[in-house]
Amino acid sequence: MDMILVSGVVVGLVLGSFGYVLVRFGARPVLAYRCLKQHLAGLLDTASKEQAIPTEVRDTLRRIALELQDMLDEMLPGWYRLALQKNGEQPEDAVRHLQALVNCKEPAAIRQRIEAVQDCLRLVGCARAETPGN
Repeated sequence: MDMILVSGVVVGLVLGSFGYVLVRFGARPVLAYRCLKQHLAGLLDTASKEQAIPTEVRDTLRRIALELQDMLDEMLPGWYRLALQKNGEQPEDAVRHLQALVNCKEPAAIRQRIEAVQDCLRLVGCARAETPGN
């Protein structure tokens, strides 16, 4: 009876450790990336309807660009980065466009950068800003 109990405890410990590692280093970073991407999609949708980006939105976009760069450098697993690349997402380019968007002043440049970020992250659900005259 003791051997069955000990082996059950060992198996539980091994499976629990495996589950922890899987969640900590696999699921959490992927879910954080998707959450950040959804938040960014909402901000870009709002910013695309404005003529100029307000200061607090600029600060938020700057913070999101930093968070996204940190995720790419440290958090996201390599297999997920490969999956993003296979699906046509280019988060590295999106960071570059986000950093440029924060400094844009003209409405045409803002729209161009917003569309570039949406294309890089494949934000299909976002409403595209209509160009005047169309």
